[in-house]
Amino acid sequence: MASRSMSQSRNSCVIFGGMLLVAIAVFLLWQLASGLIFAVPAPLKTLQAFGTLGGDLATAVRSTFGNAAISFAMAVFVGTVLGVVIGRSPYWYAVFSPLVVVGGATPKIIIYPILLLVLGLGHASVIAMGFIGGIFSVLINVMVAIRTMKPVYAKVVRSLNVPPWRAFVRVYLPAVSLPLLTGIRLCFGLTVVNVIFAELFAAKSGMGKVIMDYYGVGRYAEMMAMISILFLVAMGGSILLWGLERSVRGRMS
Repeated sequence: MASRSMSQSRNSCVIFGGMLLVAIAVFLLWQLASGLIFAVPAPLKTLQAFGTLGGDLATAVRSTFGNAAISFAMAVFVGTVLGVVIGRSPYWYAVFSPLVVVGGATPKIIIYPILLLVLGLGHASVIAMGFIGGIFSVLINVMVAIRTMKPVYAKVVRSLNVPPWRAFVRVYLPAVSLPLLTGIRLCFGLTVVNVIFAELFAAKSGMGKVIMDYYGVGRYAEMMAMISILFLVAMGGSILLWGLERSVRGRMS
């Protein structure tokens, strides 16, 4: 047991060491690019620009991550429920799985003009865009996991006549916990990306809109500062979810 813990600790140190090296490489490439491309400010200049963001930052962050949080919660809930429902039925799995896979592979930005026509220019269309961008990763992972889980779980549900919601919480969710966590981790990044795409394309507020405004007036340092905030938050959330997934995987192995 002690040797296994030491091995996991070494693996974690190696992984985080690799992440640190990648971060250093990105910083050096960023510094190099700033000397070659006029629209890319140097890291130090970007750091100084954080102090000039002012009220733009707080308002934009609240709008973007508020929309992303709602989209993420909806995508995880709906994707999990639909994944279990579709995965339990061989017929509905055969009907919907090709459509779901194609939907997951389709660039979601092409749907945004339709969302704008239906929902208008505001939070609703941005949230819908994030929801559509994130749901497929959860839906596909759960749907496939239900179809490939041990048949004994479904037999227990049928033999004991377990009510649907109790079976969902007590049987199916524990059985697909690892694929579900993987889907949630992917959903987080995809939701944030699609919310930003929507704000870049057309929105009344948010970090994407502010980034485009800064770009339009040539405030490239402030633009890069906003992009850095997005990157750090998205990376931090992904690392936390990845750590949770590794912890659950370690307990189950």
